[in-house]
Amino acid sequence: MASISISHAEKCPRCASGLVHLEWHERVKEREFQNLWHCWNCNNEFVTVVNSDETTPSVEEITKPFFTSLVI
Repeated sequence: MASISISHAEKCPRCASGLVHLEWHERVKEREFQNLWHCWNCNNEFVTVVNSDETTPSVEEITKPFFTSLVI
């Protein structure tokens, strides 16, 4: 399985087909994702690494809107 470091994958690196399907999306680090792609033309599987500017919300940012309304 090849690993490619680009912002997004539109074509298969083996056959250059555009018939690729995103099989898996996984956060590896706070701002880094890995995508597993499958080519329907040649059955090649390859991984792309995507760096994002998005930050992970803190636990407080996630829970505050829900639990503050429960306090009487």
